[in-house]
Amino acid sequence: MATTSDARQTPQESMDSPNHVDVLIIGAGFSGLCMSIRLKSAGLESFIVLDKGAQLGGVWRDNTYPGAGCDVPSMLYSFSFALKPDWSRKFADQAEIWEYMEWCADKFDVRRHMRFNTEVLRATFDEQEDIWRVETSKGEVHARAIISGVGQLNRPAYPSFPGLDEFQGKYFHSAEWAHGHDLTGGRVGVIGTGASAI
Repeated sequence: MATTSDARQTPQESMDSPNHVDVLIIGAGFSGLCMSIRLKSAGLESFIVLDKGAQLGGVWRDNTYPGAGCDVPSMLYSFSFALKPDWSRKFADQAEIWEYMEWCADKFDVRRHMRFNTEVLRATFDEQEDIWRVETSKGEVHARAIISGVGQLNRPAYPSFPGLDEFQGKYFHSAEWAHGHDLTGGRVGVIGTGASAI
């Protein structure tokens, strides 16, 4: 059972509190956005979406490197309940996909359920109270259920090999693109052979 202070509110006392909800969704990328829309369409209003970033979008918010886009045809890369027939190209770029997500959040009125710059640090199930006690970077939140919408691409992995710490040039991860760095006339080495590298 989770340890708590005597000053805490019980679930019954705090049902109307913004820090006590029926459902807590972690992540405001495509998964979290979809889940929030579907909960709302089912008539549930007691939910929040927490995201450590400053805006919704997940991987499509964070990855802004030149040429970032989707390798799935745009017509297929949208929600079945929010089809977008006017994609500008067959394989949409990052900005257009992110714009679509923003449009969905507004269309289905779920933005007001989202809390940004809020990282989930730990979640403990309190069996006595039958709730999750979720420790975040901005305080504790209580929820009857937790849905994880975190992706696997939100923490860039830098390679570990001899000599990297001695490299005199500029280096950065594609997920943390240094837009202020001018590559004109420079020699650029790309490490990796995945979709982003290509």
